[in-house]
Amino acid sequence: METDRRGFLRLLGGALTVASTGAVAGDRALEIHAQTANTRWGALGVRLRALHDPLAPFKSYPDANRFGLPAIDTRAALSLAEAVRGYAPASGFRATALSLAELSRLLYFSNGVTGRVPAGGGVVHLRAAPSAGALYSGEVYVVARGIRGLEPGVYYYAVLEHRIVAIRSGSFMGEVASALDAPAAFADAPAAVLLTNVFRRYRQRYANRGYRFALIDSGHIGENLRLAARSAGLGAAGPLRFHDDALNDLLGVDGREEAVCAVHVVGHPGEAAPDAGRRFAEKQQAVPAQVDAPEGYHEATKLVPVAALGRRPDRPSPARRSGDGVALPKGHAAPASTVEETIRTRRSAERFRDGPLSFEELAFVLEMAGGHAALRRTPGVDLHLVAHRVRDLPPGHYRYDPGPRRLDLVRAGDLRRSMTRACLEQEKAGAADAGFVMVARIDESVSRSGDRSYRDLLLESGGIGQRVYLAAVASGLVARNLAAYLDAEFNALLSLDGRREAAVHLTLVGNRGGA
Repeated sequence: METDRRGFLRLLGGALTVASTGAVAGDRALEIHAQTANTRWGALGVRLRALHDPLAPFKSYPDANRFGLPAIDTRAALSLAEAVRGYAPASGFRATALSLAELSRLLYFSNGVTGRVPAGGGVVHLRAAPSAGALYSGEVYVVARGIRGLEPGVYYYAVLEHRIVAIRSGSFMGEVASALDAPAAFADAPAAVLLTNVFRRYRQRYANRGYRFALIDSGHIGENLRLAARSAGLGAAGPLRFHDDALNDLLGVDGREEAVCAVHVVGHPGEAAPDAGRRFAEKQQAVPAQVDAPEGYHEATKLVPVAALGRRPDRPSPARRSGDGVALPKGHAAPASTVEETIRTRRSAERFRDGPLSFEELAFVLEMAGGHAALRRTPGVDLHLVAHRVRDLPPGHYRYDPGPRRLDLVRAGDLRRSMTRACLEQEKAGAADAGFVMVARIDESVSRSGDRSYRDLLLESGGIGQRVYLAAVASGLVARNLAAYLDAEFNALLSLDGRREAAVHLTLVGNRGGA
């Protein structure tokens, strides 16, 4: 290991955390948010020396059996607008098998290789979901019970080959269902897709902040999966509460270097199962001081079985509205681009051309990103807009209210220079036509759902950001995640205190730039 060139700050991490957040023991969500921040001194934590401690970008399983997947079938595809507007999570599943072709399609559009570009004597593999620094911390596994032509078992998705690798034989969907809060809802499902992260792939470049990126990326991949399932006429459910160690053990991962971060159950939707209530509670164990911040947080917020817990009531989100607002158009024509075409052609913009965006384009992206309550897996993430160049919309900072589909003005004025400064002088921040900011209500979420809720906020932000990406591409625009920003400066720009509300993700949208 090598201490980051600013890594001495790790020694001061605890003090900085208390100073910046006022956190006390137990406020793990606020602690990890502070310890994954970017500061003017850089990211806290330790980076790994890649040359001396290399980490393969993919898992290999060299001695395991590999199975080819059928060619991708894109029939019965829905437009992105149809998939989003008609989305509903499956509340139960029928005991009906999926075809191997259906599984192939879901895996490919979740995180498969959608293109190959020659570069530097090698090949760059373009993927269905974006990744910070193209390091791809996320891995995809399948627990299969009812896939025609495939023996029940646990499989790893080898993305470069578009194959699955057998790592365990047998029917384990019962174990997956038992590791979820409502096992009866998933008992008959033919398959589950488990998303893990190999945290060191991001840590070697981004230190502690890589933890945020890893969970957000799982949100990107999961959103692709949900929309691809909907387009194929299948059901998907993404329960956030699961018994971590049971699923880690099922995959043969240690839960620390690599851990399950998201669960998606897929199949043919069936009748809703009775709600069993919460069956798990946060581990909340003491974490040794020498354990690094992200690992300690992830370990402490694992869920473990309990005898019985009542469900905490959801608290309504506080109303937020200013006197100045702009109503967005309703009923405008939506792009015809399908979910599959949009995912396949999604790329990260290298540059932006001067806009402006049309008001209708902006309205469509906002609708896809945050306008459908059924897409929301957890409350607590608001969508903000920093508009630089949007036709018929004055520049400024707005908060999006998805109910009435309205933009409420927070701060008027040209914020391009301020955005660029907050984003480490990256010109893209001011060159894009608009920035879509996912803002987490951290305090409120912790008080409602516990410290684990910070994981959920990051996953939710990744899902929203992916819909921003896809809606932009469907509209003929381009987008790019911009994860490198100074937290304190960026929050100040948005009038956020960094504790009650804090920016956790930023996606830029604009017109396609020239060569």
